[in-house]
Amino acid sequence: MLRGIQKAALLLTTLDPATATELLKGQPPEVLQKIAMELAQLDAKGLSGSEQATTISRTFCTELQNRDGGSLHVKSFVSSLLQNTSGKEKASDIQSRLEKAVREKDPFIYISNAPAEQIAAAVGTEPAQAIALVLSALPPKLSTDVLAKLDEQLSTQVIWRMTVPQDVSIKTLRRIGEIVCNRLMEMNSEQQAPVIKDNASKETLRRVALVLSGLQKDRRDSLLGQIRNRNETTANTVKALMVTWEDIVKIDDKCLQGLLRKVEAGVLAKALSGAEEAITQKIRSNISERLSQMIDDELSLIGEPRKKDVQAAREEVAKPLREANEAGELLFIEEEE
Repeated sequence: MLRGIQKAALLLTTLDPATATELLKGQPPEVLQKIAMELAQLDAKGLSGSEQATTISRTFCTELQNRDGGSLHVKSFVSSLLQNTSGKEKASDIQSRLEKAVREKDPFIYISNAPAEQIAAAVGTEPAQAIALVLSALPPKLSTDVLAKLDEQLSTQVIWRMTVPQDVSIKTLRRIGEIVCNRLMEMNSEQQAPVIKDNASKETLRRVALVLSGLQKDRRDSLLGQIRNRNETTANTVKALMVTWEDIVKIDDKCLQGLLRKVEAGVLAKALSGAEEAITQKIRSNISERLSQMIDDELSLIGEPRKKDVQAAREEVAKPLREANEAGELLFIEEEE
């Protein structure tokens, strides 16, 4: 049976933000926090999709419907609600305290809302038994996604542990959940760094990529896999930085000729727009006269493409180069000397 605060929270999801704001005006911060926390927990536990929630949230659903999943954007609603009621600064403070309260009440609610790759990175260094306990407490689909991102040997140990009942106290389970939760919080505060926010982080990961690219394929893949276990975004970035658009000048001519045949003339034309002379000459000298003429024709038609289109084209040119490198088939000039 729903408590009064749960009913109030669900009722608010049936109202537009303006009406909800009017109803909450004048309410003490304690009431706002309780209602907001209830909204967040209902959403995290999936109760916003239950028959009860569906019945009383029909009106609000059309306004806040998730384009992909069809669920309510309750978190967005909470943020809007608190800002309109308490002001932006106070709302931010309340929201922070709200999230902390939710984590303290049940850390697995917070974990359940994290992406699978983050959870995998957060639990990857824990013993198989602890990981099994965490996955057993998560929704099955999420546990499957997390398990798929773990090291193969570790995932085998974890799935076996999950088949064996473990007599663990609530206190111990909660402590494990808090450890993972805290790691996720740390990752969220630092996590965007691997996505190359600035030149310094890109240069750092580029150095890592160059170190790995000089190793034998098996050893390189093994080390890259270990990076992936900790952070998939970082691993993908390092992998991409092993071969970049700028590396084209270092690639063996015969090797490059075969790879450039896989790229359409229109893509090459955009990629060469505003390119450095050395790269332009390298590509031009390794394609046929016919393809070179097609590129000129394309350039005369497209004019000056947008920067993001040029960058996308260069990434597309680099794609077959990276695939060849991953297969151990990319030859560099330095390797032949």
